[in-house]
Amino acid sequence: MTYLPPVDRLLKLGAEPARRRTWPDYRTLGLEDRHVPALIRMATDPALQAAEERDPAGWAPVHAWRALGQLRAAAAAEPLLDLLQREMESDWVFREVPAVLGMIGPAALPGATILLFDEMADEELRIAASQVIVYAGIEYPERREEAAALLVTQLEDWKDQGRALNAFLISGLVDLQETEAAPLMQAAFAVNAVDLNVNGDWEDVQVDLGLLEERITPSRAFDAPGARATSPRASQKTEQRRKAQKQARKRNRKKK
Repeated sequence: MTYLPPVDRLLKLGAEPARRRTWPDYRTLGLEDRHVPALIRMATDPALQAAEERDPAGWAPVHAWRALGQLRAAAAAEPLLDLLQREMESDWVFREVPAVLGMIGPAALPGATILLFDEMADEELRIAASQVIVYAGIEYPERREEAAALLVTQLEDWKDQGRALNAFLISGLVDLQETEAAPLMQAAFAVNAVDLNVNGDWEDVQVDLGLLEERITPSRAFDAPGARATSPRASQKTEQRRKAQKQARKRNRKKK
C-alpha cells in the first residue's frame, strides 16, 4: 500500500519501539484525526506485518497503532480487535494492542466484552480482552464502574474457567480498586482456583485493595525466603503478570 505524508514517516522510524510509558508523541509528526483511516490501514497491513525485523517498515504497524491510541480513534476499535484475534501469536500485538484499545476506550468496550464472555475463545484472548476493559476503565474514569461490573460478571464463573483467567480478572479488579468484589475473589482463592503467579495470594490482594495494611503471613508468591512479608511492588507485579500470561499462551498452544 502507498502511504502519503505525514503517515509515511512511520515507515522510516524503525527500531524496536520503547515500552508504553515512554512512547513518543506521534502527533508531533503532524498526525491528526484526518489521518486515522491511513493509520488503520498501516496498523493492520499484512505486508508490513510480514516484513523482516531488520526492515524499518516492519515496525510501522506498532507506531501506527500507538498513534491511533493517542488520537483516541474510535474508528480503529473494530479493526484493532480483529487484529488482536488474527495475530494471536505476535507478542507485540498482545503486549500493546489491549493498551491501545483501552486508550480508545468506550468504542472498544462492546467488542472486548463479547470476546471476554465467549467461552469458546482461547483463554489468552479472553485475558487480553479483560485487559482492554481494565485499561478503558482506567483511561476513562466515568466508565470504571461499567468495566468493573463486566469483570465481576465473568469472575462469577470462576468454578468453570481457568486459574489464569480468574487471576487476571482479579488483577483487573484490583487495578480498578473494586473492593466490593472482595468476597467473590476470596471464594476463588479459597479453593485454589487462582494462579498465584499473577497477583500473589489472597493476602497480597487484600493489601493491594487497602483491606489490610500489610501481610499477616510470609508471602508465598513474591517474597524471597526470609524476607519481610510485604505486598508485591508494582514493578514486581507487572513482571509477574507478563510471565504468567506467557505461560498461559504456551499452555494454549500445546492444546492446539
